[in-house]
Amino acid sequence: MSQSAAAELKEAREKLKAQVKKGRGRELLKRSTVAVDDYFVRSFSESVSGQKLAVAGHAFAIVALGGYGRCEHCLHSDVDILFLFEEEVPEEAGDLIQDVVYPLWDLKMEVGYAARTIEETFELARKDLFVLTSLLDARFLCGMSPIFSRFTQQFRHRFVEGNPKGIVGQVAEMCQSRHETFGDASCLMEPNIKNGKGGLRDYHSMFWISRVLVTAREPRDMEYAGFLSPQEYQRLEEALGFIWKVRNHLHLMSGRKLDQLHFEHQVELAQAMRFKSDNRGQRAVEKFMGELHGHMEFIKHHLYLMLTQCTRSTKGFLGRRFLKRSKKPGIVSDGGVLNFAAPEEVVKKPSLIMDIFEESARLKYALGAEALRLIREFRYLVVDFNRDVRVMKQVERILATVTSEFSILDEMLASGFLETLIPGFAGIVNRIQYNRYHIYPVDRHSLHTVQTINAFSDTSSELGAIYGKVFSEVQGRGRLLWAALLHDIGKGEQDEDHGLSGARMAHQLLLSWGMGRKKVDDIVFLIKNHLYLVNVARRRDIDDEETAIACARTIRDPNRLKMLYLLTVADSISTGPKAWNSWTQNLLRDLFFKVLDIIEKGELATAKSDRSIEKKKLAVVKRMRDEEVKRHLDTMPPRYLLYASVDEIEEHLRLFKSMGEEGVRLSIKKREDSSTRRAEVCGKDRPGLLSTLAGVFTLNDLDILYAQVYTWGHSTALDIFQLLPLYEFSREEERWQRVEHDIQAALRGELDLHKALMEKTFNPAIEQKIRFSNKPDRVEVDNLGSSFFTIIEVYSDDFPGLLFAITHAIFEMGIDIHYAKITTHVDQVVDIFYVRTTCGQKVVGAEPIETVKQKILSAIERMRK
Repeated sequence: MSQSAAAELKEAREKLKAQVKKGRGRELLKRSTVAVDDYFVRSFSESVSGQKLAVAGHAFAIVALGGYGRCEHCLHSDVDILFLFEEEVPEEAGDLIQDVVYPLWDLKMEVGYAARTIEETFELARKDLFVLTSLLDARFLCGMSPIFSRFTQQFRHRFVEGNPKGIVGQVAEMCQSRHETFGDASCLMEPNIKNGKGGLRDYHSMFWISRVLVTAREPRDMEYAGFLSPQEYQRLEEALGFIWKVRNHLHLMSGRKLDQLHFEHQVELAQAMRFKSDNRGQRAVEKFMGELHGHMEFIKHHLYLMLTQCTRSTKGFLGRRFLKRSKKPGIVSDGGVLNFAAPEEVVKKPSLIMDIFEESARLKYALGAEALRLIREFRYLVVDFNRDVRVMKQVERILATVTSEFSILDEMLASGFLETLIPGFAGIVNRIQYNRYHIYPVDRHSLHTVQTINAFSDTSSELGAIYGKVFSEVQGRGRLLWAALLHDIGKGEQDEDHGLSGARMAHQLLLSWGMGRKKVDDIVFLIKNHLYLVNVARRRDIDDEETAIACARTIRDPNRLKMLYLLTVADSISTGPKAWNSWTQNLLRDLFFKVLDIIEKGELATAKSDRSIEKKKLAVVKRMRDEEVKRHLDTMPPRYLLYASVDEIEEHLRLFKSMGEEGVRLSIKKREDSSTRRAEVCGKDRPGLLSTLAGVFTLNDLDILYAQVYTWGHSTALDIFQLLPLYEFSREEERWQRVEHDIQAALRGELDLHKALMEKTFNPAIEQKIRFSNKPDRVEVDNLGSSFFTIIEVYSDDFPGLLFAITHAIFEMGIDIHYAKITTHVDQVVDIFYVRTTCGQKVVGAEPIETVKQKILSAIERMRK
C-alpha cells in the first residue's frame, strides 16, 4: 500500500514543479512539506512492520528534522527524519525503515534518516552542534506523540535552559567557520544561497538563536522578542520569499539539489523570474542579481546584529572597567556596542549620526540594533549636512580607519545612510556588472578599494611590503581615500565613460561640502583617470619610450602619479583575480617607475634603458663565452632586451642555435603551482608566423591567455605564449610533440589551418565555457600612439580560434606584425598589434584603415560561426 502513497507523492511533486514556474515562494515550501508529511502519515498507518513494533511494545515516533522540520522543504531538498524510540531500538526497526524510506529513494529523493533512542540522540547532540541545531527544528510527524513530548521537554531542560549562551556562542562560531568556507554570498558573483554569508543558513541561525533564548516557535517570534522591528520582519519575509523562489528554480533547472548559483544559470534564472532589461543600461540578469544581493545583504546584516546583541561582552576581556567608553555626548557604549543615549536627541541634533559612526570607527565597536533603526528612520536629516566641512572631515577620518577586520562603512551602507549622504551612491548600491571580471557589486567593490588602500600602510603585510614605501610618500592621503570611495560612482549613470560622469558627480558633491578646490581637483583627476594607467599598461608597448612620455605629459605631477598608481592597484585587486595577477602587477610597476623617472628627473627612458641593456649584454656574453653571441645581441630590439632577464636571454639564444634546418624550435615551461604552460617559439621570421602558431595551439585545444611577439635581426622571431589547456592535460608529452609536428606541417604548407579549424568539433564542455558579452566586435586603428607603427586594437568575445582569425586576416592584407599584446578585459579579449606594411610604412588613409577594420571583423565572424 505504501507504493500508492509514493505514487501520490510523485504526482504531488510534479504539480509542485509547475508551481515553481509561477513564482511561488514560501507557499510552495509549505505545499511541498505537506506532500511529504502526507506520505509519511499514510506510509506509517499502512506499514505492517510499524504495527508489529507497536504490538511488541516498541513505541516510537517519526520526527521531521532540519529544513523539513521547519516546514521549508524546497523541490529537491533533503528529507531528514528520526525514528525515535524511548528505551531501545529493536532489530525490527529496519523493516519499518524499509517500508517508509525506500520508496522515497525510488523517487530519487535525498533522504537522511536515523533510528535512535532518546538518550542516544542527546549523547550525539552533546558532541555535534549540527545534530543539536537539527533537533531545535524537530517536528512530530506520526507515531506515539507522548514520546516526542517527553523528548522535547528533556531536550529543553538539558540543553537549552541549562546553557543558552553556550549554544548561542557555538552557533556564532559555526557561522564564522561557514562564512570562511563559502564566502560572502551577499556580494559574490556566484553566491551559495544556502551556506554563504547572507544565505538561508544565516536566517536559520537567527531562528535557532531565537528558539534558544526566547523559545521561539515561529519566525515571527523574532519580531515579538524584539530582535526585529515589524518593518524588518516584513523585509525578512520578502528576502526569504525571493531566495526560496531562486532556490526552487535552481532545483528545477538542475533536476537536483543545488545551492551554488553558477554563472551559467543566472541568465536563465532571470528570464524564469521575469526580469526585464531597463533603459538605464542594466540587463535583466544584472537586475536579478542586484535584487538577490540586496536580500542577502539584509539577512547577513541582521544576523550580525543579532550575534552582536546576544554575544556582546558584559565585562570585557579583563572586566567592564577595561572597556573603552565613548567620549561623545549623546552616545553610550554597553558591552562593546554603541547606541544613542536618547532617541529624541537624534532629531534635535542630527550630527549625532555622524558622531556615532566616527566613534564606532575609533573604538572599533559595533552599532546596536536600535541605533541602526534610528539611523534608518532619521537618515533624511542629512540634508542639514550640506556645506558642512566638519561632516566632510569626519567622513575622511572614517575612511582612514577601514580595514578587513573592522569597517563602519559596511554599517553606513547597510543602513542606507551612505547613499543618503552621497546621493550618487544610490545608483551603484547592489549594482551588478554581469561578467567574470567583477566579483563584487559596484558598492561593495568601492568599499573594498578603500580597505585595500589602507592595507598599503601596514608594512608587515604583503601589500604593505610592496606598496608601503610609495604610500608613505603620498601627500594628502585623504584625497586618495575619497577617490577610492567614489571612483566608480559614475556607473550609476547612463554615460558610456563612468570615469567622466563620476568625476563630474564628485566635483559637485565635494565642493558642496566646502572642500578646497585644489583638493577637489586632485580627487576629480584620480576618478576621471582611474583606468588610465592599467589601460596603457595592457594595451601599449610600455618599453616604447613614447608610451612613458605620453603618460608623463598627461599626469605631470609626481604626487598625482603616486596616488593614481596606488588607486589603480587597489581598484584592480578589489575587482578580482581576473583583473589582478602577477603579469598586470609587473606591467603597472614598470610603467609607474618609467613615468616617475621622467616626471621627477626629466630623464628620458632611453638613458636609463641603455644602461640596463648594456649591463645585460655584458652578463650574457660573459656567461656564454661565444664570439657570435655579441653579434646576435646587437641585432635584438631594445624592447626585448628590457623585457627579458639575463637567464631568459641565454635560454632564447640556445633555442635559436638549435633551430637547425627546420627553422623553428619550441620550448615548454611548466609551473608547479599552475596548470598554465609557457611556450617559447624561436624561428625564422616569415609572414604569418604568429597566425600559424595561434592556429596550431587552438587546433590542439590550447587556450592562448597571453602572447608577446619580438622580431630579432637576421630574420628571427621569438614568440612567447601563456597557454591553458581547454581541458585537463593527458599524455602531455605526446601533445607537445603533436604541436611541434603541426607547426612544421603548417609552415611547409602541408596543413591548411583555416580549413582544419573550421572543420574542428570542439569538446562540448569547451563549447559550454564560451560566453558572449552582447558587446559588438570592434576594431580601432591608432596612428598617434607610435611614431613608427600603426596600432590595431581588436575587441571581441573570446572563443577558440579568435587570435588565428585576427592574425591571419592581418597577414592576408600584407601587413607585418612587429609587436603584439594579447590580454583580456572584462569578458572581452583586447588584442593589440603594432604593425607596418611590407614597405615599412604605417597604414594611413581613411580607405585603407576602413579596409583593415572590415577584413578583421569579417574574419572574426567567419571563425565564430
